[in-house]
Amino acid sequence: MLAMTRWCGLALGCLLLRPAWADQPMETVVLANGEWAPYLSAQLPYQGFASHIVSEAFRLAGIRVRYDFYPWARAEAMVRTGEVEGSVVWSITPERQMFALFSDPVVSDEEVVFHLATRKMAMEKIEDFYGLTMATPNGSRLGVWQQPIDAGLIHNYVTKDIQAGMRQLLLGRLDFFPLIRSVGQAELRQHFSQKERASIAASSHVFSRVDYRLMLSRERPGAARLLKRFNLGLTRLRSSGEYRRMEKDFLTGQYDQSPSP
Repeated sequence: MLAMTRWCGLALGCLLLRPAWADQPMETVVLANGEWAPYLSAQLPYQGFASHIVSEAFRLAGIRVRYDFYPWARAEAMVRTGEVEGSVVWSITPERQMFALFSDPVVSDEEVVFHLATRKMAMEKIEDFYGLTMATPNGSRLGVWQQPIDAGLIHNYVTKDIQAGMRQLLLGRLDFFPLIRSVGQAELRQHFSQKERASIAASSHVFSRVDYRLMLSRERPGAARLLKRFNLGLTRLRSSGEYRRMEKDFLTGQYDQSPSP
């Protein structure tokens, strides 16, 4: 009888600890997504590594995700106006905080400089690039390059996407291309020949480390509640063996591969 009482007490405690949404039908959240392999892409397994993390974190919170793909500038504008509930994945800026709420970090990575392998130049500090021309994919943040660009010390050329920027680099129209290391390397693996890949190198120096997060529109009712549920799901995911398997697949290039037909 004592054992039965203890069991009933434990069961009641577990029920009390269950999230309020645990026994409710799974709802769906619509997020704007974009092309940023291997983190995000309509053409990759699970829509990329970061998309997979977000989907699994929401699943653990009892929410299904639907991704609609847009150009980056359009996705950001849609979050601003509340046309979509949110978008993946973004860095925090003061301007974006005016119209969006941000989650705990989904992925973190290092920004380095890509350049022609034959070009020898100092690449240890921002001042080493004064007077040179760089590229920024449309919709991307400038980060540590913002101030020297605004001051006219570095020339910036906005490209359609990362692949276009790499092509400009190969043609000698750019001096350097700041990118997240894993994103630049994935772009080269997927869209460039072995000879072209050998022509481009990445600096060993890291110019910034950036956290990328889910952002939710402040214009949508319930955004704060939705963010709380996502963060709880993300915490659960990161402590699981499933996350460690996902991370291993990412490091071995599995998210580069297109789905089987």
